[in-house]
Amino acid sequence: MEQLTALGTGYAIATNCYTTSFTVSDGNEHFMIDCGGGNGILTQLDHAGISLARIHHIFLSHCHTDHIMGAVWMLRMIGHGIEKGVYEDNLHIYCHKELADGLLSMCQFMLPARMLSLFGTRILFHCLADGMTFDILGRKTVFFDTRSKKTLQYGVKVTLKNDKTITYLGDEPYREECAVYAEEADYLMHEALCMEREEAKYHPHKIQHSTVKDAAECAERLGAKNLVLFHTEDKNMALRKHAYTKEAEEYFRGNTYVPDDLDVIIL
Repeated sequence: MEQLTALGTGYAIATNCYTTSFTVSDGNEHFMIDCGGGNGILTQLDHAGISLARIHHIFLSHCHTDHIMGAVWMLRMIGHGIEKGVYEDNLHIYCHKELADGLLSMCQFMLPARMLSLFGTRILFHCLADGMTFDILGRKTVFFDTRSKKTLQYGVKVTLKNDKTITYLGDEPYREECAVYAEEADYLMHEALCMEREEAKYHPHKIQHSTVKDAAECAERLGAKNLVLFHTEDKNMALRKHAYTKEAEEYFRGNTYVPDDLDVIIL
């Protein structure tokens, strides 16, 4: 059964939860969407019961620390697995060229030469263009330019094996140019930095983010079936799920998920 596992749900400077990372999984194979901001990704995978040896596809949306720094650790640990003969097949990284170049530069400073020799042979980068389509774990997977206002960023639309769709919009508000990928999504993943009443505290609109109300209204306009909120502030984790869900329900008639770290959503 296909499922979405929330490895990290917090915004860039979250300390009470991990930063953005998810996996779309079917059995023991996993497609990772962003890697969060550090070696905490290894802890999250361990707690989720997801083996590094079963992750062969990683998508990196953009070059902000809370989305790609965990990738350095993924590359290091998977590289070790390849060297030891316990990681079979190849690792595929999907990202735009600027991000790929930056990540490779970081790795050249941080990883040993023997591990760098795996790049291009066992660790393969796929540089994205808008609308580029791949078959990833038997699922049609389309990557698209989100028209970010801050830095080049990609989103992804995955058609699941049950023909439902999941669209990940990255960590900025939805842009109308992405309609073909987001309209009538079965699962729309939209960032929501804070609740509407907290706008004056967090200023989401000034930094190209959304409130829960913004995300819910967007999901309603797009005809989404389910809304998944993430990339939130982390100051009241005990009440986040209830409060965000309640606000979203005022503006969105579908089902709303506000996952905590390590929550699993059955797709």
